[in-house]
Amino acid sequence: MSLNYVSKLVAIASVCFLPEFSVAEVISSEPAARDSRTVGASGTMIDEITVVASRLPVQSYASGRAVTVLDREQISKLGYRYAVDLLQFVPGVSVNRAGGYGGVAQVRIRGAEANHSVVLIDGIDVSAAVTGEFDFSSLLSADIERIEVLRGPQSGVFGSNALGGVISVTTRRPQTGFESDMSIEVGDDRLREGSISVSGGSTQVLGRLNYTQRRSKFDLSEDDTLAQEKDQDDNQTLSGRLLISPGETFSLAISGRYVSKDTDTEGFDFSGGPLQGLAVDDESRSKTNDWSLGAVGTMRLAQDRSLTRLSVSQSESKLDAFFFGNQSEREQWRLDSRWQWQMASQNQATTGFIEQEKESFRNLYPFDASQRAKQTRKLVGFGVEHRLDVGEHWYINGVLRRDENDDFSDITTYALDGSYRVSANTRVHMSYGKGVTNPTFFEQFGSVPDRFEGNAALKPESSQGWDVGVEHQWQDGVWFADLTYFKADLEDEIISVFPSVANSPGTSQRQGVEFTTRFQPNVSTVLNLSYTYTDASQPGAKEVRRPKHSGAASFAYRFAADRAQFTANVTFDGKMYDEDFRNFFNNGFVSEQVALDSVMLVSLGLDFSINAAWQVHVRAENLFDERYQEVLSYRAPGRAVAAGVRLTLGGG
Repeated sequence: MSLNYVSKLVAIASVCFLPEFSVAEVISSEPAARDSRTVGASGTMIDEITVVASRLPVQSYASGRAVTVLDREQISKLGYRYAVDLLQFVPGVSVNRAGGYGGVAQVRIRGAEANHSVVLIDGIDVSAAVTGEFDFSSLLSADIERIEVLRGPQSGVFGSNALGGVISVTTRRPQTGFESDMSIEVGDDRLREGSISVSGGSTQVLGRLNYTQRRSKFDLSEDDTLAQEKDQDDNQTLSGRLLISPGETFSLAISGRYVSKDTDTEGFDFSGGPLQGLAVDDESRSKTNDWSLGAVGTMRLAQDRSLTRLSVSQSESKLDAFFFGNQSEREQWRLDSRWQWQMASQNQATTGFIEQEKESFRNLYPFDASQRAKQTRKLVGFGVEHRLDVGEHWYINGVLRRDENDDFSDITTYALDGSYRVSANTRVHMSYGKGVTNPTFFEQFGSVPDRFEGNAALKPESSQGWDVGVEHQWQDGVWFADLTYFKADLEDEIISVFPSVANSPGTSQRQGVEFTTRFQPNVSTVLNLSYTYTDASQPGAKEVRRPKHSGAASFAYRFAADRAQFTANVTFDGKMYDEDFRNFFNNGFVSEQVALDSVMLVSLGLDFSINAAWQVHVRAENLFDERYQEVLSYRAPGRAVAAGVRLTLGGG
């Protein structure tokens, strides 16, 4: 960590203790509580704060952008131990994993690439700068409080890489008093997981610390030519949050995260032999170390009409695959300042912002002098966002942004969204925007010259897209539904042209429909359904790893005086295509496409509270032992059963 970065953190921390400042509330990535106008269950037309739909938090009904929130209650009911499994229940999102536990996990939004989405954890961009994407196989769900997924081009708000959308993860908020939480779980595939967290403090200073370790063994590849090996994955995650509120006008939030992940991986055969183009069992291993640290200071003045937020963060991602690896870093600082005022029946708010980002990359094992140097690049972005609320029906928001790049042409992005409440039960929402994604370090500088050459002349990918949808609720929130249509055109898509990459001369298109509904006839029973149709293509071919049809359903029922809960989850992915390199050398160094079969997976869970302190659970995933692939030649897990116990001490 640089001294310059440490000095920024110290400066913000020192400001919060000046006697003239006091704090009301930590904003930043901290989700606010639902207000008294909440109707029905979570997921209905709720006056809920969303922190990703604007530069600063806004009520969800006032945003025209397509955003889905998974809160702690929903995360607990779904019961999955990896965040990537939770994302399957968000419309517009597709998930692909290279095998089972520990295999690289990619997430795509509305048919965009995995590096077209910004991923935030407690407000910090955690995507690896070298690839521009985040490997979700490292993100466990044990300490997650909330996940927000914002779909569609969002570069006007979040800058480069928010071409497809934004995924924001918030870890659990510390509580006043003292609370300790411990859990263990064991199961098939040699699963062992243990988690412990400690939380506490006063209304002025709150802290939370969590440590989770998860181990499992599973054969990642379909290669059975050798004895079937078990690939071990060992994930250790340490995360913490510190919230300081010494008064009523100023607050400080500090968050940090460290992940050490040691995984047995598979080789990829490019020998031209009988296993050419397939994943094969071998002794390959990879070790990743990711860490992030950030601080956010928030000042509220003039009876909350003025809100200023300064944030600084640094993250690092290191991959060591033994004779292959890289290390990338990202430093960011952001300043937002908003002023609110009222004119007649109109509420208005204007936010000005500026941010700077510095990224760096180096090869851990350079093969020649051209790959030895550390590469760096900088970006400065600035802009303005204006919100207009007309009466209690119209909510309009617009943002204009300018990014100045060291290595690429400067670019202007924008976004416009609107929300119209037709009645207390019906709302129409719409958005339009432009998004960009800069070339990755790998695409810009290459790797090994005789295997993959970078292209310094690449232009950023850009997309213009829009969506429109309507949501409605019946019987005072008992039944809720939302239907949204989206369309986007991608220009200058970066495609493979062996042994390098280039911008495509044509236009890639994405369009589709997202549908979600929730039925909760009483406080004990809830049913969620979602379906997505996605048509994603590039000139002359379909985009790979994007199922045209996908959906999910979750059912939860509480009984035994609310001490027990039964859950059933179903996920469905229709047929999709993947890259096939088996005929690569005989096909002019061009890959082909092969269809992967559709799959439907069922999981069941049962939780029981023995008393206020002790809870036990049992769950079964892939109940019918379906055999399938999400990435060609990588084996997906079969049926697996796990059971666990949890002890909570203190707290409310």
